[in-house]
Amino acid sequence: MKQEEERKTGRYAWLYGVIAGGCVAAMQVGVGLLQVEGEFAIMMGAAQGLLVCSLTVICGSIMEWLLVPLPADEEDMPVHPARERIREYETAFRNLAESFTGIPATGGMKVMENQGGAAVLDMSAKTDLLWNTRLEENRAAVAVQLNEMAQIMTDTVEHVWDTRTDGNLEQHLKKKLRAMGLLVHGVLVYQQENKRQEVYLIVNTRRRRCVAVKEVAAVLSRLMKKSMMPAKDSRAFVGGERTTIQFVERTNFQVLYGIEKAVKGKEQISGDNFSLYHCREGQFIAALSDGMGSGINAYKESELVVDLLEQFLEAGFTMETAVRMINSALIVRSEAETFSTIDISSLDLYTGVCGFLKVGASTTFIRRENWVETISSTSLPAGMFQKLDPDMASKKLYDGDMVIMVTDGVMDALPAAHQEALMKDIIMEHDTENPGELAAYILGRVRQYQDKEPVDDMTVLAVSLVKY
Repeated sequence: MKQEEERKTGRYAWLYGVIAGGCVAAMQVGVGLLQVEGEFAIMMGAAQGLLVCSLTVICGSIMEWLLVPLPADEEDMPVHPARERIREYETAFRNLAESFTGIPATGGMKVMENQGGAAVLDMSAKTDLLWNTRLEENRAAVAVQLNEMAQIMTDTVEHVWDTRTDGNLEQHLKKKLRAMGLLVHGVLVYQQENKRQEVYLIVNTRRRRCVAVKEVAAVLSRLMKKSMMPAKDSRAFVGGERTTIQFVERTNFQVLYGIEKAVKGKEQISGDNFSLYHCREGQFIAALSDGMGSGINAYKESELVVDLLEQFLEAGFTMETAVRMINSALIVRSEAETFSTIDISSLDLYTGVCGFLKVGASTTFIRRENWVETISSTSLPAGMFQKLDPDMASKKLYDGDMVIMVTDGVMDALPAAHQEALMKDIIMEHDTENPGELAAYILGRVRQYQDKEPVDDMTVLAVSLVKY
């Protein structure tokens, strides 16, 4: 029975590949016939269709090979960490695919009316050039995705091989946790590149008891001789149902944050969007995106950027890769020009190092004791060109340091010749350890330089690093 299912899966992989290849071939032939000679268009479309068909089958077979050795999703069997990671990748790619559905299907044809009122098709040289450019951008976006798929498969295999059982730790835990009414069914240990460890315990209680996960973490810490804590979004108690609990090494820092916003003029909604969340264990992300213009359209663009950014970073992409893929999505999803800034601060809560990535974003400020440092950007917003050149920097932060991120509307409200200097003075005026109070004070002081309602959306985001 199992062999029959595997054979069916293989046939489906080929079927999916043929369908995908056929669709791409038909699309390329249709577009090509509008611009080049028929024979060349058919050859080009067939070649690209064959390529997509082959890649679909190969990628599907590799993913099937990766998933077969892992435990099945049964009610009494906990989900393997590697399977969860693959699902995160799947979710991220589905969100990117949805953003591509806005690609125009007009084929670059411009409809005009002549003097007699009849509709004719005008294929100008300029339209041809624009459409060819769009096709090249689409192909470049696909190439980026295929490269990332290759890297994802490599990372997934490494994650599977680096996740191992620990018999000694399992035996010691069984003895220690049995007295607490817990049954240990398995222990998986994942060794990261930076020597930090993650532990996955497969446990349940006896006689319908409930045991706090923090108590289990305390026992694990004593056995491993390092401070361990439950992972983010972990359940608080272990019950009679068998489950997998993830434990990670305790971070050295925690974060406090605050945000303050003002909407342009008489608009009802801000075109700025932000994200504040723990991406992976020990990594905190603060992100700002300013959509082009204001109102609902700007809000939708910046919301798309923030949503995709969260998905990609959660799945394990690097900041630079995530931003490049979002840029491709903005370029190909619509005929209209849509731009958005991207401003990311990524805090490592183990080391205190903060990575900054800016795409057309305003200056970021770092407050430390009696001085303020700036992180500036000269790059253009995302969605303008396929080739993206983000500004990146890294700074070591210490206990009590604050990162202040603002959108263009905040800086543009200050006199043009002294914007950064005035912002530094404003930041140092209010001696507070509360990031929420500082964000509110900054926005209030900046608005004093305006005689009327804001001429652009304004957002101030402050993040403070605090040592445990």
